Amino acid sequence: HSQHQGRHRIRELALAAAMPPAPRCLASLLLLLLPAAAANMNAGTYKITNPNSLTKQSYSTEYKAEYFDVYSNPIRTRYSEVHWIMHNNIALPQEVIDRFASKTMAVVGYEVDQVRRTPSGDVPVPITDAYNHHYMAFLADTHSTKLKKTLADAMAVRMGHNHGADWYWKPETAKDAVFSEEDIAVSQFFSEGNGGEMRLSYHGYPKGYAQLIDSPNEFHIMPMQIDTKNRHYSGPGFKPDILPRSATSPPNASYSGILECPCTTRIKKEWWQAHATLSKGTCHDLVENSSECFSAVPSVVKGSTYNTKVVANKSLPSGCVVQAHASGVVDAVWNQDRSANTCGQSAPTKVHSVGFAASKIVSVTVEVSEATSEATITITGPAEVWFGVGLGASSMCLHPQADECPSGGPYAIIVSGSSVTEHKLDQHAPGVQLARSVHVKSIAVQGGERTVVVTRPLKGLTQRHFTFNPKADKLDFISAHGVSLVFAKHNLHDSSTLNFVSVDQLTCICRAGIQGKINGAGFPYPGPCAGQPTGDLAFEHNPTCSVQTYSGGLRCCIHGNYLLDTDQEPPEEYQEYHMKFRFYFEEYVPGPKPSHQNLLRLYWTTEAFAGEYDIVPCLPGTPTQDCIQVITSRWKIRDLLRDCTLRSDSSCTGVGSTDASKTAGVKLIYAGPHCHAPSCLSMELYNADTGRLICHMEPAVGQSNNTYDEKGFVALPPCLWGSLDEGLLEPELLSLDTELLSIKRNNNTVGHYGEMASWQMRGILVPRAEDAGQAEQAAALAPSKRRWAELMV
Repeated sequence: HSQHQGRHRIRELALAAAMPPAPRCLASLLLLLLPAAAANMNAGTYKITNPNSLTKQSYSTEYKAEYFDVYSNPIRTRYSEVHWIMHNNIALPQEVIDRFASKTMAVVGYEVDQVRRTPSGDVPVPITDAYNHHYMAFLADTHSTKLKKTLADAMAVRMGHNHGADWYWKPETAKDAVFSEEDIAVSQFFSEGNGGEMRLSYHGYPKGYAQLIDSPNEFHIMPMQIDTKNRHYSGPGFKPDILPRSATSPPNASYSGILECPCTTRIKKEWWQAHATLSKGTCHDLVENSSECFSAVPSVVKGSTYNTKVVANKSLPSGCVVQAHASGVVDAVWNQDRSANTCGQSAPTKVHSVGFAASKIVSVTVEVSEATSEATITITGPAEVWFGVGLGASSMCLHPQADECPSGGPYAIIVSGSSVTEHKLDQHAPGVQLARSVHVKSIAVQGGERTVVVTRPLKGLTQRHFTFNPKADKLDFISAHGVSLVFAKHNLHDSSTLNFVSVDQLTCICRAGIQGKINGAGFPYPGPCAGQPTGDLAFEHNPTCSVQTYSGGLRCCIHGNYLLDTDQEPPEEYQEYHMKFRFYFEEYVPGPKPSHQNLLRLYWTTEAFAGEYDIVPCLPGTPTQDCIQVITSRWKIRDLLRDCTLRSDSSCTGVGSTDASKTAGVKLIYAGPHCHAPSCLSMELYNADTGRLICHMEPAVGQSNNTYDEKGFVALPPCLWGSLDEGLLEPELLSLDTELLSIKRNNNTVGHYGEMASWQMRGILVPRAEDAGQAEQAAALAPSKRRWAELMV
């Protein structure tokens, strides 16, 4: 400590405290680099939930390492306003950048607060004034990697990188990056204990463990804040201000109902019955009447003229039938007869079909002819930028296997002005350009749109080219466009489905489920909730699983939106403050016995990828102590891992991490539960193979009106594993096939929106060669058939 004190006390704390507020444009750049902490930043006591009761030593949650402070851009809001946006990049102190240039920093912990900056120092903002729903933060080496604003995909949802947002920061490694010999990350992600519980939930690690990062030089943050400050009350304690009618909080609650993101009348929610074509077989979900039939046909079959008629014909399939002609005329028929005939009984040997669909990016028509063995593809998109479609896929990964994408991305046709090229995409990468198989028939620009018509053989020129199935009823495709005519990183992307109908032949129209939008954003189809045993929400028909029943949560918390009804106006008064992070660090020393083991991010949600869920009120008359809602989730250790280099992405867990021949398993070092006040009762994590309890957490509930102890709000003590000398339990080896079970309990005396139940964990990989014996021992502990945790549930 004394060695570093003089060298790194660049700015005295007293001087910093006496400084006047910085101009808004510079406020986020005012950073401090200070020696080892004499006391924690936040007032109060951090706790862990699983201290070792057999040791005399008590684990200390006092941070002792050097640290630097970083502030977000200013957050300025009115009552009920949502602030949920990516902040501008923030440079780290130059002293930190210089010291760790081409060196590795070991981040051993961090603290978070929200503060008003004043001439006399930082003043903490009560959680009842500004509610932090969550934050997503990064440290990064921007010489080696760029954090790109990217639309959230399945991987972002799975790893929790977007936390419900449409966008997230995605690290992309620079082509000319120079790396250390070790596989050290060039970006590190921080989200543990992120929410109203952030300030007294412990974010530290045992000795010898850290998040390692090479050459950090920038900080990035995307906080989600909700302004709950009552401008009409200045007395003691907290009283909620005006609330929308959809808020579920009881009168005189110790919290504001708007922090649960109720869907107000300012939010437009819409849904509709979707339909699809079926060329062979019987509809699983029939169209109900002629009115539905005739209105559905134009949504799935493109035509210039639509004729409708009602018949009672035993030779036709029952229900809604369509016949499309080469002239563009489409005949929609409602057959009232309860015919036993199925779709496609009289289908010709050679199929000639056409399909049309429009995504947010482009419109696509595909005409398939078995007679000519040729497909005609018409694509219309914005004229001033490149656009393209990837065929036969609903994402940038063609055949995902867990967290891997061994087959890469789909075949794509890219239009850049007058240039039309074919590509085999890679996952989130441009891939390679393919040999030409398309013939361009025409390119026309009109009304700001470019329309391209190409033909190509049904069979792909190579295995990398897409091969059309002429008998398919539908074709999934992805679409994207850029910011210029040069094919590069996309600006927007979407996925959609094209429905085929046979020309001059009868095709059935079936129901295809409910689809919808909330404030213009598409609701996941067929729904965001997973089935059992992965999760319980779909089985329980939780309201968050359907656009029809969704009434509150992240989808109604839109940046800049006021969580009030249209006839309610927020007070004019603004409040302004900053998010403040204090990062504690040490210098990493490499070698056969390195100074620190790198902690990998291991993330899972009990709500199983839904990202949130509703707490449904218990039945009237139920005793209060019995008003408990329970959800569970099961998964395997290997589901937490992603086999790729650490430096390529902060969600990667290393090459070979999912290969049982190379990796014995994982040891958990930190397990931080994430749930919200006021209803969270407990979260438990079990080894489902043995019934052994791994972590049990009950929130520490605030009891006063003091900042950091606000009544009804919570802190979430994590589970920690390390050495006996520190007063911790030793970590247990969990093999890749170990099944875990999460059990989450909430009080449901009243209903709540947007509750969460995630496990934000950190752990280390145990190589097979290093610890094969422990893996065998762990396997021996697991019963071959009986699941004790099943009985516990």
